[in-house]
Amino acid sequence: MSDADNLVAAFAAADKGDAAPLVELMHDDMTWAGFTLEGTQQVYTKGEFLEAFGVLAKVDAFANEVTRTETTPEGLVVAWVRIYRKFGDKVLDVTMITTHQFVDGKITRSTDVCPPSFAEYWAETGLA
Repeated sequence: MSDADNLVAAFAAADKGDAAPLVELMHDDMTWAGFTLEGTQQVYTKGEFLEAFGVLAKVDAFANEVTRTETTPEGLVVAWVRIYRKFGDKVLDVTMITTHQFVDGKITRSTDVCPPSFAEYWAETGLA
C-alpha cells in the first residue's frame, strides 16, 4: 500500500477504536505542527500529539475521516480530514487539511490547519 493508503487505513482503524495502526505509522521522533483547542498552533512530539487526543474522551461523539488525499511527486501526502465532534447540543463538522512527510513508511513530520470554527467550537463547549 502507498503512504496515503496507509494513512487512510490508520485513521479509519482509529475511528473504529483501534489506534494501534495510527500510532505505529508515526515515527517515534515525529513532530506535528497542529492546532490547539484555543486555535493557536503548537509543535507536538508524538507523545504530546497522542495525549492531545484525550480530549475526545470527553465529547459525546467524534469522527476523523480522511475524505481525500493527494501525493506530491516528492512523496508528501496532503489529506482532507472531516472532523466531527458532538458535545451536548454543540456540533463541529468541518474539514481540516493535514500534510505528512513519510520516511521509510513512517510519518516523520506533519501539520494541520483548521478553520476558525474549530477554536470557536471548543470555546463554546468549555472543554478548551
